[in-house]
Amino acid sequence: MKLNIAFMILLFSSAALFAQEVPLPAKPKQKTKAADTVGTKNPEATKITANQALDGLISWDKKLKTLQADFTQTTDFEGTPISSSEGRIYKQDNNIRLDTFEEGLLAQSAVTDKKRIKIKDGQGALITTMAWDDWQEGQTNKALFDFGNYGKVVKEHKLKSFACDGQFYKLVLVPLKEGPESYELSFKLNTEDFFIEEISLENQGVRTKTTLKNVKKNIKFKESILK
Repeated sequence: MKLNIAFMILLFSSAALFAQEVPLPAKPKQKTKAADTVGTKNPEATKITANQALDGLISWDKKLKTLQADFTQTTDFEGTPISSSEGRIYKQDNNIRLDTFEEGLLAQSAVTDKKRIKIKDGQGALITTMAWDDWQEGQTNKALFDFGNYGKVVKEHKLKSFACDGQFYKLVLVPLKEGPESYELSFKLNTEDFFIEEISLENQGVRTKTTLKNVKKNIKFKESILK
């Protein structure tokens, strides 16, 4: 039976898992160029450096205790749509639940404590269960069914570009060592608190983009949701 769970949120190739750690990019000494603030909704936001945006991204590792968010995920090849899905994620520490919807109805759920993972149908009936490590090993591009670990991600990549349009900060990261499996990992952060609005992975013309909405951070929800 094919499992239709949309595996998000961080996506990158297995090469990144073996990259060595390096310091964060040095803070630029020069101020943001005036041209960078033209046409922005919030000119003050453009004064933030790439290093400060990275620090803001990483800081959520410690601050984020619980998360509830809706998401949409699309995949295209050189601009031609391949697939799309929508769902909702719940997270509390290592306990994660990911629901996927079809035409507004719950189609499937995955629940894990990062020891074992259970896949259920839309009515809550168990489809299969397996060891977390075995399940994750079989995922394309070593997809991480998670939300966090940004400190490790940043250390395993180098900054390619940084931009701000006054509404979002956009960080584009690439592997420390370029190679045949090279890719670009992009984060779009809001300018209020550096929380992620969008994550995308582009690899050999294939781009997968996950957009979060209706985000609720550090709230209480029923523990039964994660079982």
